[in-house]
Amino acid sequence: MAELEIRQVRHLLGRRAFVGVPFRIHGKNPAWVPPLRISVYDRLSPRHPAAEHQKTALWIATRAGRPVGRIGACVDSQFNHYHDVKWAWVGFYDCFDDAGASAALFDAAGAWAASQGADTMVGPANFTTNDELGLQVDGFDDPPALLTLENPPYYERLWCDYGWEQAMDLWAWRFERSSTSLSERQKRTLARIEKRAGVRARSIDMADFDNEVSRFFDIYNAAWQDNWAFAPMPEAEVRHLARQLKKIIRPEWAFGLETDDGTAVAVCLAVPDLNQLMRRVRTGRLFPSGWYPLVKGPKTVSRARVWALGVRPDYQHLALGPLLYKEIVERLMADPNIETAEASWTLASNHQINDQLAAMGASRSKVWRLYQHRLTPSAG
Repeated sequence: MAELEIRQVRHLLGRRAFVGVPFRIHGKNPAWVPPLRISVYDRLSPRHPAAEHQKTALWIATRAGRPVGRIGACVDSQFNHYHDVKWAWVGFYDCFDDAGASAALFDAAGAWAASQGADTMVGPANFTTNDELGLQVDGFDDPPALLTLENPPYYERLWCDYGWEQAMDLWAWRFERSSTSLSERQKRTLARIEKRAGVRARSIDMADFDNEVSRFFDIYNAAWQDNWAFAPMPEAEVRHLARQLKKIIRPEWAFGLETDDGTAVAVCLAVPDLNQLMRRVRTGRLFPSGWYPLVKGPKTVSRARVWALGVRPDYQHLALGPLLYKEIVERLMADPNIETAEASWTLASNHQINDQLAAMGASRSKVWRLYQHRLTPSAG
């Protein structure tokens, strides 16, 4: 086997090579959904708003001058302060089934993380729980949904053989139009909850988009504040993400529950699964022709992803979660093109939400795993 070289990415041309690595590894797999290169460039850019509180480093593994793998590492000072930990996130991992290359990439990321004061690596995540994350370990027959990670099954072996240990599992839930329904008893129960809580559903007002975004993320950040490995999104990152999502949001799929006086207390957002279209853009580039299926195809999408859901902490005792799921199921089913929906992700430890999804007819369809690896303190 050719000699292995691990080199750190330090400039724009290196980032371009880094973004291209998964196309070399997975490009011949017709089921693989290529990412939009421009989106990956954006996340890795020093101008991304997360760069204000994150230090990152990237590496590419080559044999005989050809890329065989890549990895990134990130120390997020805001996250570490919020949780009082010394973590480094490891992500943007892609590798051929090459144990030597994979281990060398982990070594490089670990050495850098230790030099930054981290005592634990956690991943995969690109680069925190506010981004795509998790190593898929189950549900490979279910296509990847928008803004979720996918990987071949052998990745699990490469991670475990290096000594990574399980930290948390994330679950995806699948709704099928043909099997999703509420019993009359469930409908009566939900009607009582809605009446007792004194709430009503309201779709997002796109004419007031900026203020709606603030309301949405205020509730989302509060709702998730006690969840494993969550950190609130700063205002700049919220605005950055909102500008990207605005292009694909359907107002009827973005809604909240509010009280009679207009106070928002719960939110939910589903998006069309544009991965059904991205599979046709094999280069990951919008030009010269990659834009066409993305512009012309959205109305033909038959799948949605329920991307975010949250209830304000002071209203969580009112069991509003089931009301949100009932409302989004009804709204999705109102579109005759939508046949399936994926609710992802939920923490495996969140038994209340998982039980509610199962009670509404959803089936667990995927499992992503997050791992941790203790680091040896840097001699420097």
